[in-house]
Amino acid sequence: MRPLALLLRASTPADRWLMGGSAVAILTGALFSVTTPGKIAMVSRDNRPILRLALDRDSQHEVAGRLGPVVVQVEGGRVRLLEHRSPRMIGTRVGWIQGAGRAIACVPCGIVIRVEGGERSDGDAGGFDAVSE
Repeated sequence: MRPLALLLRASTPADRWLMGGSAVAILTGALFSVTTPGKIAMVSRDNRPILRLALDRDSQHEVAGRLGPVVVQVEGGRVRLLEHRSPRMIGTRVGWIQGAGRAIACVPCGIVIRVEGGERSDGDAGGFDAVSE
């Protein structure tokens, strides 16, 4: 049996309206979640800025993390954690980020990379509700 016929047979009209409405909501959210491209990447260690990288120039930098050196790579207007000595390598698995407000964190190394450069209001605290040390 074809999937569409099976779906029509297994659902009520109310189910179909709910599925259609959900699809419209998801697509609308996807359209409005587009971020502005970032201009710089701020690299921080233990909540203190240590490096400011322009995203319009390809480069590779090594910064000192708590567990050893961390390599940050900038290429094509985006940034990523390339290499570090973290037990689970979660920061590396995030991959490339490029939109303003996006971030990568390697908690064991104490390194956070945040892309900045979008429009911000004067009262905006960098997109965070609070920062704790």
